[in-house]
Amino acid sequence: MRFASVKPDQLAVVQSDQLVLVSDALAREGALAKDASMIDLIARYDRIKPALAKAVEKGTRIPLDAKKLKAPIENPSKLWAAATNYKRGSAGLDDARGRGTAGTATPEEILEKTFLKPPSAIVGPEEAIVIPQGAGNIFPELELCVVIGKKARHLTKARAFDAVFGYTIILDVTARSYGSGKGLPGSRCVRKGFETFAPLGPSITTADEIANPHNLLMRLWVNGELRQAAKTDAMVNGVAELVSFLSGVTTLYPGDLIATGNPDAPAFQKELGPGDTLKAEIEGIGSMNLRVV
Repeated sequence: MRFASVKPDQLAVVQSDQLVLVSDALAREGALAKDASMIDLIARYDRIKPALAKAVEKGTRIPLDAKKLKAPIENPSKLWAAATNYKRGSAGLDDARGRGTAGTATPEEILEKTFLKPPSAIVGPEEAIVIPQGAGNIFPELELCVVIGKKARHLTKARAFDAVFGYTIILDVTARSYGSGKGLPGSRCVRKGFETFAPLGPSITTADEIANPHNLLMRLWVNGELRQAAKTDAMVNGVAELVSFLSGVTTLYPGDLIATGNPDAPAFQKELGPGDTLKAEIEGIGSMNLRVV
């Protein structure tokens, strides 16, 4: 299934070019409260599947309009993000490894570079990335985002997928020239933590519909020009490695998010400016449009 959050406070199942609103039907069945969030649905998903099937049959259907969508998850307890997690080593869009110099860090060293973005940075489809005062060199970084489905701690790699609910799209927006420019790794959370710097959406595709999260094409257009194209098979640490590692750092909760890394080095990205438009797309998930102000 594909799930979306609809303004102002509805949950929906995406079916082709329609949204099936299910919040009221699930409330009538006693499966979820009427004001339940996507995190509530995720946390109770296994228990409410029968009620959800009925809700899809009885729910109100409306045309799919991206402007009616919110970020599928607005307030996760955590938003983790992987750094330098693609093999790179290419210079062209036709090579799916990601562009830039190939890294020399070990997979273990790359895991240790994982950082936190504040959940308050999340915005949804059709919204604006806002350039903060005093910030420059704003770059978008297209990434596959893992959505956690169950409370999890100390998972082995073999069990990591048990905790995955599904996948969505995220942009890990970065103000590369903010502040003094010194100690860039240490200031990563600040440069990437501004409001609107984590566009998320347009919906969540459940894990059972993504046969292999490591075989998805990702593409990003800026002002109609293709600026990024890579396959998720070029990740150094895959979904299982990231989930297992992070569950050893802290308890993962339903709705927590893990951005799995951006394929291209900064030199191959395009700096954003006011008036720019973006389209982010990942195979099997969909696409979302954004603007810059």
